[in-house]
Amino acid sequence: MLPGGAADGRRVVTSDDALHAPGLPGSVLVVGGGAIGVEYASLHRSLGADVTLVEAADRLVPLEDAEVSRHLLRGLRKRVIRVETGARLLEWEVVGEGVRAVVRTARGESVAVAAERLLVAVGREPVTDGLGLAAAGLVTDGRGHVVPADWSRLETAVPGIHVVGDLLPPPSVGLAHASFAEGLLVAETLAGLRTSPVDYATVPRVTYSSPQTAAVGLTEAQARDAGHDVVVNTLPLTAVAKGMVHGRGGLVKVVAERAGRVLGVHLVGPHVSEMIAESQLVVGWDAEPADVAHHVHPHPTLSEAVGEAFLTLAGRGLHQQH
Repeated sequence: MLPGGAADGRRVVTSDDALHAPGLPGSVLVVGGGAIGVEYASLHRSLGADVTLVEAADRLVPLEDAEVSRHLLRGLRKRVIRVETGARLLEWEVVGEGVRAVVRTARGESVAVAAERLLVAVGREPVTDGLGLAAAGLVTDGRGHVVPADWSRLETAVPGIHVVGDLLPPPSVGLAHASFAEGLLVAETLAGLRTSPVDYATVPRVTYSSPQTAAVGLTEAQARDAGHDVVVNTLPLTAVAKGMVHGRGGLVKVVAERAGRVLGVHLVGPHVSEMIAESQLVVGWDAEPADVAHHVHPHPTLSEAVGEAFLTLAGRGLHQQH
């Protein structure tokens, strides 16, 4: 799991252990800057802990849009969370009632970090040992996933056995709401109902931190790599009244084809998890900005910024800041 040993559930914990670990630490070192690591770092800071967050990639939530990562980093640092990207945990040891670690930073320095708790959030894999999968005729891939023979029904090569949730490999996304949709698909399949496959490309992604991130569809880099002629509109949440009142920053970023559909929408800021569903419909229905720009958003809400971003791409923007 880590150089130096395994979790003990008290001073060195996994993301599962952290939900049951005794007491609240006064300081915590979080290893892993994906969604889970960022969420735990944010949570512990909200509870008063001193937090250091270490991520090996060159930015936080590396699967999200780079601009969102930058704003998230800025927001966490404003909360006095120490963040080291491009960094690695070299070693650690339990010392008394805490942990002492050495982190290699992106600058090439070896830095000592002392904390009451070390929280490991560096990824998850299926735990399928002991489930009798082989006896049932099921084959797993190298990471323990069960690959469906028919993705439209999530049915394995063994007729009548279906697979959902964390046991699925990509393109399944390992999120609770996607797993719910997969379970519903299987239940309706078994009931003989007409079904549609899960559209993983339009499953929203949320990081429940402060600030939050939320996204659906392609990032700007993914869209360009896929060969799209891309146009991008980025709007600060402070461009609308509710964002000015909040005064907590954030942005809306829309990625679209230059003369076509919206490919992705990316949000960072307060409460943006509640704002992404609209964009899921826009991306899922291959809508163009002009198709949705006429829809009126309630005032004052942060969602006005989403509407304004679509208005701007349709050539009708009102509050775009330059």
